[in-house]
Amino acid sequence: MTTRDTIYSVDASCTSKQHLSVLGEGVTQLPPESDGSGNVEYKTKLNPANGLVPIYDQHTNMTNMSHTVMPSRLAEGNGHAVYVLGVHDDGEVVGISDVELQLTIQTLENMTRQLDNVQILSIDRRRLDAQKDQMVAEVHITQRNIVRRTELRVTVLGDHGAGKSTILGCLTYGEADDGRGKARLNLLRHRHEVESGRTSSITLGTIGFDAEGLVLNYANNRSAEQIFQRSRHVVTFVDTCGYAKHLKTTASAIVGHSPHVFCLVLAADVAAITTTTREYLRIAAVLCVPLMIVVTKMDAAIKPQFAAMMHELMSALDTVVPGRGKCIVTSETDSNSLANDMMGLAVVPIFTTSAVRSVGFSELTAVLAKPRHSHSGSVLATTANNGKPKARKNLFEFHIEHVFSIDTVGKVVTGWVKAGTIEVGPKSARRLVIGPNALGGFDDVDVTSIHALRIPSESAQADSSAALAIQPQKSITVRKGMVVVDADCLDKDTKRVSAEFIARIAVLDPELKAMNSVIVHIRSTYRLARILDISNETTDDGNNHQSGESGNWATIRLKFDDGVCDFLYAGMPVIARDGQRLTFVGHVSDVV
Repeated sequence: MTTRDTIYSVDASCTSKQHLSVLGEGVTQLPPESDGSGNVEYKTKLNPANGLVPIYDQHTNMTNMSHTVMPSRLAEGNGHAVYVLGVHDDGEVVGISDVELQLTIQTLENMTRQLDNVQILSIDRRRLDAQKDQMVAEVHITQRNIVRRTELRVTVLGDHGAGKSTILGCLTYGEADDGRGKARLNLLRHRHEVESGRTSSITLGTIGFDAEGLVLNYANNRSAEQIFQRSRHVVTFVDTCGYAKHLKTTASAIVGHSPHVFCLVLAADVAAITTTTREYLRIAAVLCVPLMIVVTKMDAAIKPQFAAMMHELMSALDTVVPGRGKCIVTSETDSNSLANDMMGLAVVPIFTTSAVRSVGFSELTAVLAKPRHSHSGSVLATTANNGKPKARKNLFEFHIEHVFSIDTVGKVVTGWVKAGTIEVGPKSARRLVIGPNALGGFDDVDVTSIHALRIPSESAQADSSAALAIQPQKSITVRKGMVVVDADCLDKDTKRVSAEFIARIAVLDPELKAMNSVIVHIRSTYRLARILDISNETTDDGNNHQSGESGNWATIRLKFDDGVCDFLYAGMPVIARDGQRLTFVGHVSDVV
């Protein structure tokens, strides 16, 4: 690790340059200490009497209370602080004796014991001059996350121009729109998105709720890390693209971020719902994902036109999402039962909003503020050779969404925990593997640290997003779409890595036929696959529909091209497209 770097977070730069370190041979000068900001603290030496005795710096003849410095440095470093010993505040490297260094480290240990869940992570030393017996050191201190936070991931879907990014901009920044797209500028990532007003990439937005239910966003917090630190319940929005040109990106968001809720956005100033909107309703029904609908632009709605659109929406819900009630939310009353009914697939709440007038957001956040029920992902379901399902409890399974390489940490993977719990330190004696690689195999890997919602943590639980610092035991290529799992997940009784699988699907494209090639999205990856066989299912009326008939169920057998293997399991959501149109959506039913 280097002196001037901080511990990683999800948005940390993976291209940052190596900074100057006091541990480097021949280094006699560091950049001056940054007062009041940053996670690095320069100290010549510390008073060893006890952890709360004032710190004396010989160079400045200044005295400061140690217990007021360390918490601020930990906060600036998102739970990680670096004490550089033997260095003046102006960066001059002077060194201290072995005895002074040992007493200073003992003082730091006393200081950490005065704070909650703080410990010394590592101590690195360097001798300046063997004759003068002068030493310098870097002491890395960490504060682990002990607060349990609930998390809700919401994927926002909708046609182009519906106002998805504008609504999220209002929610995450607490600002009203000016009617010309000002609010959406806070979420757009690329210059061409700002110029065209069209989202072309997946964007994440975050709001939180504290113990009293107060909404925490960028209006009352300066960073996402601060939102996470203050929150007890976190809502992460996944903004998707509306144009068919970017269907690849939208499909990846649907199955890749393991959403808990789909939020379908409709504009109130349109006369009818589109085919794309009906497809999104169908996807929510097939994947059995809770659904909420947000109607935007109420300030621009024309009453007869709005009434016709709502009538068509209600009819579509009855047809495409049967079995779920409909509720137009007009107040915050009874939001707890409404949230429970939505998560239980019993009702589809409909919110009417206006980003310009800031109307309808209090009702929406009141429902989002309710923590969701525990997810069944804590039990890893597998299928034995006899065809009967069996439960595999406490087996860890982590799906990789992004890969970073950070100077101070090494390789970092972010994603979500599907099952089990992972811990760092001596508590974790399990054998973990990462894969599959190009040959379908797995390699041993160690997890050295964990961030849950960008906060250093001792563990990560099922159904939560996390970032893991990993150390593969040999040089391998880590890519998104891989998994980190317990080695016991790959036992001989269960086949989980294959190039061929069977899925039960709902057909969206009437031209879907056997031997066609489609692009299949599984988790955060997509691959070309050939349809080996389609067998249609008999409907309740006894009719045997033709394979590929739109709107009907079928069983399909697919094989990845070029012999590519993937980690598969029964129940995994899958969605396929052919160019700029969706072909089917469903779940993996068996691995061949």
